[in-house]
Amino acid sequence: MIHRCFAIFLLIMIFALSGCAARKLPASKPVNLYGQFRSDFSNCNATGIKAKASLYYTSEGSGHRTTMNIWGDFNSPLRLDVRAGIGAYVAHLREDDAGLTAFYPEQKTAYTHSSPYRAVQLLGLPFPFSLKDLAGLIAGCYPELIPESYKSVNSIGNSHNLLYAFDAGPVSSITLTNQGFPIEITGRGNISWRMELSSYEMNENGKMLPEKITVFTKNGDKAVLRIKSRTLTTEKWAEDSMKMALPEGTETIRLDKNGYIENY
Repeated sequence: MIHRCFAIFLLIMIFALSGCAARKLPASKPVNLYGQFRSDFSNCNATGIKAKASLYYTSEGSGHRTTMNIWGDFNSPLRLDVRAGIGAYVAHLREDDAGLTAFYPEQKTAYTHSSPYRAVQLLGLPFPFSLKDLAGLIAGCYPELIPESYKSVNSIGNSHNLLYAFDAGPVSSITLTNQGFPIEITGRGNISWRMELSSYEMNENGKMLPEKITVFTKNGDKAVLRIKSRTLTTEKWAEDSMKMALPEGTETIRLDKNGYIENY
């Protein structure tokens, strides 16, 4: 009886170890999966974008519901208009090689900064990204948010998802599904942030794109972007469609110089 029990115990251990071995992640899988992710989501296969989305964000306990349109070329310029629901425009933004300009009609004031990333932080915009990064997240191509290599990788519970960690740069981690598309990205900076990408759907080119992007910041702010439509363009936008004329009497504040420019 003792020998039989011992034999049964050995069989149980063998099957248990075999199961563990079957679930153990092959050393090549994380590398291959990350390579696939970089290949798929670093390449736009397009020149520009036109997209419409709803945006709900909370800041300091106050909620704001808006709609936004973003259009332009991935290599700049890019435009973004924000409206209060179906009401008046709240803000007009333009990003180009000179930086970011944000015009607020109610204030009759435009703010400029040579660094789009710094401008976003100073203005307290709902997303801690440049317009180029935001357009890329909507279109599924954001090379600036995908480091070339990772420091470590770990599986997350029984989900088969992999968390890649990075020791430098604006992105601190990226979580991929076993199909190679991202469901969470976290970032560091003056204010750390976490972004969830969800409600994925396959576009006409067979690429998985998120219908919902949610960003949480360390200071408690939250922004929920729901993409209503998006079109990738293969030709550059006409120059006239990218202009953002400032009305006469607009006060312009140059944030990186901490100074003022005479009214237009």
